[in-house]
Amino acid sequence: MLVLIATNDLQGTAEGDYAWTVEGELVTPVATECASGERCGCNRGFPGLASGYATTTAMVVDRPGVTDADLRDAVYDWLDRGGWIDLLEQTATDRSIAAGHDGCLGIDEYADIDAMVDSVIAEHLDMIHEVCSSFPEGTVVVRRGPLVAARSHPFAA
Repeated sequence: MLVLIATNDLQGTAEGDYAWTVEGELVTPVATECASGERCGCNRGFPGLASGYATTTAMVVDRPGVTDADLRDAVYDWLDRGGWIDLLEQTATDRSIAAGHDGCLGIDEYADIDAMVDSVIAEHLDMIHEVCSSFPEGTVVVRRGPLVAARSHPFAA
């Protein structure tokens, strides 16, 4: 299966590059971005699904041992460790309280949370598959917000 991994290939060939991930770990092109614009670099990073850190360079690679279910689990675990699953549950509880209920969630509310989580995970998988189908295996890619592009090798004129 084609996936995106953190790579140090071509790292440092652009100003502001950073690599805080583990070389070879699975990454996602979908990231939460702050409002600081270019200052922090979150709009350029690929979050690492194992380390929770990010890198500005990723590579399209074939990992035959990785299944869609494995990738789904990796994204879920990353979201859970990052507090996103708890945040969705807290949002549902807050909505329940705002609606005049006691804040205890019922089966329907938990089903809604599960559906939201599944939707978020599906978006990550769709974007990983989209990027991987858009570039040949071995391509180093970079991102700027929602846009992903191939990074070329620097050359002298």
